[in-house]
Amino acid sequence: MLLDNDLRATWKTYAKLPVGPIVGAINLCNDARTTKEHYRALYQGAEWARVLQACLVAWAATDSKDHAATAIQYFTALLDDLDSLGDHRGGDESARRDHGYAIRNIGPYTALAYDWLNDKMSPELKARARQRWKAWLDWYADKGYRARNPGSNYHAGYLFAATTIAIAQAGEAGADGTALWNLVADELWGKDMRAALTTDGVLAGGNWPEGWQYGPLSVAEYALGARLIKRAGVEVPGITQWLSSLMRHHVYSLSPSDTVYPTGDTEAETANLQPHVLTLSAIAIGDSTPEDRKWARGELGRLKLVDRDFFLYTSLAAPGEKPEPPPRAAWPTWYVSANTGTLYARTRWDEDAIWFVSECHATIETDHRHPSAGTFALSRGKDDVIVDPSPYGSQSTLTSNAPTVASAQLPADYIPSQGGWSEKTGYDFITQRASGVVAVRCDYSDQYKFQERRSDIPEAIRDMVLVPTSDGKDAVLVVIDRANTGDADRGMNLRFRTPGHFALEGTTATSTVGSSKLVVTSATPTKPAIGVPSGKDCYKAGIAKGRCDAARFPVTDYRVEIPGPKPTAVHVISATGAKSPASSGKLLTGDGWAGVQVAGVRDATIVWRTAGGPLTSYIAPPGTHVILDGADGDITATKEGDACKVKLAGKGLHAVVAKLDEQCKVTADPEAAAASAIDTKPRRAPARSPRSGCCGAEAAPGQAFAMTGVVLAILGLRRRRR
Repeated sequence: MLLDNDLRATWKTYAKLPVGPIVGAINLCNDARTTKEHYRALYQGAEWARVLQACLVAWAATDSKDHAATAIQYFTALLDDLDSLGDHRGGDESARRDHGYAIRNIGPYTALAYDWLNDKMSPELKARARQRWKAWLDWYADKGYRARNPGSNYHAGYLFAATTIAIAQAGEAGADGTALWNLVADELWGKDMRAALTTDGVLAGGNWPEGWQYGPLSVAEYALGARLIKRAGVEVPGITQWLSSLMRHHVYSLSPSDTVYPTGDTEAETANLQPHVLTLSAIAIGDSTPEDRKWARGELGRLKLVDRDFFLYTSLAAPGEKPEPPPRAAWPTWYVSANTGTLYARTRWDEDAIWFVSECHATIETDHRHPSAGTFALSRGKDDVIVDPSPYGSQSTLTSNAPTVASAQLPADYIPSQGGWSEKTGYDFITQRASGVVAVRCDYSDQYKFQERRSDIPEAIRDMVLVPTSDGKDAVLVVIDRANTGDADRGMNLRFRTPGHFALEGTTATSTVGSSKLVVTSATPTKPAIGVPSGKDCYKAGIAKGRCDAARFPVTDYRVEIPGPKPTAVHVISATGAKSPASSGKLLTGDGWAGVQVAGVRDATIVWRTAGGPLTSYIAPPGTHVILDGADGDITATKEGDACKVKLAGKGLHAVVAKLDEQCKVTADPEAAAASAIDTKPRRAPARSPRSGCCGAEAAPGQAFAMTGVVLAILGLRRRRR
């Protein structure tokens, strides 16, 4: 597997360099041979897997018998031991730890060692390896966690282990080997991954559904596993397209300060995460296009990403096409990850950009996701002014910036948060225009579905309209929330959270974040308050999961509670320089429509319907118009005093953006090209796992870290949480 003459020759050349992953692998293997520093397995064999990877690379690059012997020593430890080298407490049941998480450490790298060092192992040792693998994989296929659910870090580890083992023992394991091969080729890759890699599969768009604390190692395992199984004769349709989307997701998910929007669970005490070497290594080592491999290597160099834990992946990523930076300036400025309903939009390709992220998707059959349809984040250059600080394991909407209303049918501990059984939640429309204007509508009414009972909330909608300045350095974001709860006592809860300190005056709150001024003001009659988190996590005894408002790092929030039965709110959020004027909002109303006239950062009028059917006419001042319920046909306008009377023909409900001059002449603002094929229709989500029980929105049996480097720091915390 992998190791041909060309790769060995390249690694031999790289071994002579002063630094690099091959040199790092050699140094680690030397250390493992001459010291006892690596005798402890650490997290479920992670340290021994790290050493084994390094020693395999070191042997291939040097032909050293010492490196081969050290590799076999740690190969044997992963087969037989549990916590300490030579303790003989491992064996056939060692893969069962943490519902099977350990298999990603003990399976793939023992298979690789068996393949590379086969002629240096005794027949007895090889037979014992095959015995262990059968025991591990038989158990996992029957009882392991998420064995058939792509998009889970558990699945990635199991699939990679099963693939490497099936190839390594080919022709040597008799009927058991044939059965494993058929499972891997026909079922795991031929059915499960084939579906996951389609344009509407769980991986479509390149985001990792569990979030990027869990994504880097998982995508690397998928990429390398697909490369190996293809070389073994099994086609993997969609793998190249997925790796291309992974490359683009990396580019668009980077904030102007080159940090990654988390998407799901994380314990990082920052708004966003540092990019990880394995995400880009996956593209560099997988069956990607030559351009994507060049760009991945270019990003590895630009971001100066190095790794001391997964030498196999980084050593495989080192040789290849000459690195080149992705051609950002020639790319569109918005991208949608269809699998998670995540929009990334920016105004420009430099560190002064406005960067906007929103999320809206039905429940996904995986773990580490939060009930936060409609949440968003906003950055002005390197200043993250609106952040989602949801702590690890949050099952509360109130930890995010998402809207929520009180359902009458969700379990008491969930109210007033969104639930975890939705099938129809999604964007009604999503667009960025040539002027930089972004408009999205998230319909989250199905978030209040409970098990098989349909939602008791007939309407719950969030519209967001981002209007940037002409230079793209400042922006105003208009957030329009509407719902129908059916009861005056069932209202709406809103939060806008910032790492700064809000100061409230009337209905306007102001904060400073870095060099940016953030102003949140209500254009509707409300009684906002400034809140602070109740803690850093939602695990404290007595906290109802749906009422937790914790944050994993310090924030303050602008919070509003609006009574039912038909709560409505319009908020104007401006992100500007310290001396720039903030935006204000003036409500407009008419027959069957309403709107808000925004002045300050950039003048604009946003209108929407208040009655059934498409919006056909309204009256508003000249300027930029964003029509949230526009029709497909032509737009015409005539002067009516100082305003324009606008008429819309056609049918349908879409976002329409146009510029109206002082004479009410209409100039359409066309949609900007997108970097992704966008499907704005909500998708039907698969049924939830039986593991989730009645009300268990967090189905993971335990925390499975994708990055070995963070394990020691959090291990004690993890055990307490379980």
